[in-house]
Order: sequence, then structure tokens, then C-alpha cells
Amino acid sequence: MPHQFDIVANSNARTRRDFPFLIILQSDRASPFSTVIAAPLAPAGATFERSRIHPIVEVLGSRYLIFTERLAAIPTSGLGDVVTNAAESRYEITAALDMLFTGI
Repeated sequence: MPHQFDIVANSNARTRRDFPFLIILQSDRASPFSTVIAAPLAPAGATFERSRIHPIVEVLGSRYLIFTERLAAIPTSGLGDVVTNAAESRYEITAALDMLFTGI
């Protein structure tokens, strides 16, 4: 079972090209479910830039934006392997979720 802020490979063939990774946003304390709340990551670049709602994390030496507004409940059985953990970016990720849900 992945932990909060783990970054996993996207195993969905339809979305993997645009979003190669997912980040687990759900707390470990809410883990006995068959789904987890996750958001997709896309390579940082000219199309999208960092913003408060799109924090950047590093995965395998490259920079990726977290698309918090695209979070979803993902079946745990469909998650790919854990690649890394972004707990060091906890503050930025939590601030993005605060902006998404409360506007502040």
C-alpha cells in the first residue's frame, strides 16, 4: 500500500503519456479503503508553469507539476510501482490543496 506523498507510475495506458506519474495525496490514517486520492503529474515545461495550485516535485531527476485540480479516487489495485516520495514538498502540496478547496 503506498503512503501519503508517494509518487507511483501511472498504470493507465490512456493517460500515461501525458501524466506518467501520480502522487498519493490521501493521509495514511485513511488507508483501509480500496481507493486512494491521487493527482497526476505532468512534465514541467513551456505549456504549463509552476503556480500555487501546481507545485513542482522532482521525479527521477526531472521536474513535474502536480495537477491538484485533477485529483481522483484511484483503485489501489491499479496503482503502479512507487518511484519516490515527495514528503519534502509537503508544505507546497498542502498549500496547493488549500488553494483548490478554500481559495486561500
